[in-house]
Amino acid sequence: MTAGLAAAGSAATVRPSAAATNHLIIVVEQAANQIQRFSNGTTDWNGTPGWYWSAPGNDTWKYLADAKRRLTARWDDVLVCCANGTSRTGGRAAMVRESDKAVVWTAVVPGNPHSVERIDGHGAIVTASSRARTTGDSYQNGGGINLFVPSTHGGLPPTSFADSISTGFPGAHGVLWDDVNELLLAIGDKELRAYRLVTNGSDVITGLSRVATLSFTGTGHDLQPDYASEDILYTVGGDAGNPDHGIWKTRLVHDDVTGAWSFASPGRLHDWYFTKSFSRLPDGTEFWVDAPSAATWWSDTVGFSGRADSVRTGAKFYKARFWSHVLT
Repeated sequence: MTAGLAAAGSAATVRPSAAATNHLIIVVEQAANQIQRFSNGTTDWNGTPGWYWSAPGNDTWKYLADAKRRLTARWDDVLVCCANGTSRTGGRAAMVRESDKAVVWTAVVPGNPHSVERIDGHGAIVTASSRARTTGDSYQNGGGINLFVPSTHGGLPPTSFADSISTGFPGAHGVLWDDVNELLLAIGDKELRAYRLVTNGSDVITGLSRVATLSFTGTGHDLQPDYASEDILYTVGGDAGNPDHGIWKTRLVHDDVTGAWSFASPGRLHDWYFTKSFSRLPDGTEFWVDAPSAATWWSDTVGFSGRADSVRTGAKFYKARFWSHVLT
C-alpha cells in the first residue's frame, strides 16, 4: 500500500474543520443492543433517540454490528442490520421497516456477521463474516461473504443458509454495494475487493466474480462511501506495528479500452488506531467511532470533525452511519 497524505495523531487530536449542517446519524449500540438515530447537530446524545429499534433477546441477535438505511420498492425505507450472535448456529441478518419497526425478513448467518448490505435492483441481502462457525452446512474456513438471493425480483430472500451463495474471504468485516458501477465491494484480511455479479438469463444472481483487489497489511475493519466525493473510505486496524493502520481513501477506476477495473492508489487520511467506522457527510464533515484499544471494540462517543464529540453515557457504539436525510 502506498501512503498518501499522512496525518499524525489520534482521533482526539486531529480535527479537520468542516461545515456543521445537521444530518441524521444511525448507530449500532451494543449496551442496549439497539439501532439508534441522532442528529449530528447536538453533542448530548443522552435521552430517548429520535428513532430506535431493539434487537430480540436471543443468542443469534447479540452484539448488533451494522445497520444501513435503504429504500425498497415493496417495504419502503428499511434498516438492513446484522448481529455477531453468540450461538453456535451463527449470527443474524434482517430487514427492519422504518415506519412500524416490523422485521420483514430475517435469517441466521453461519458466521459472526460484521457488516450487511442490500443489492438494489436484485433484493439480495449480503453479509460479511470474519470467521466461520460449526453448522450443519459446509462453509469456507476463516469467514466469507454470504448472499441471500430472492428467486424473483421483488421477492424476499431465502432464510436458509443452504439456499445462499457464499465465497470465502478470511476476516471479512465490511461490505458495500456500489450502485453506480454495479459492483459489490468487500474488505477483510489484507485485501479490499470488488466483485461483479454473475446472473442468469432472468437476471437472478448466481455468483460473484472478483474484478479488482487492493492489498494492504492487517485487517480491514470498515468500508463506506464518502458522501462528499466519489472516494471509497476504509479503515485498517492495528497499532504502530502495522504500517498500514489508519483511515484510507481510494476509488474505483475503469479502463474503457480493456474493460478492466482497478482501485486507485490509496491515500492515508488519518494515522489512527482501532477505528471501527469512518465516513464523510455530504457537507464534508467526517464522523467516526474510534475504539480505545484492540481489546475494546466500542466507545460511548461518535466523533465529528470541526466540533466537539457526541456522547451517550454508558453507550457501546460500534458503528455510525449516515441516515441519508438532512434535517429540515
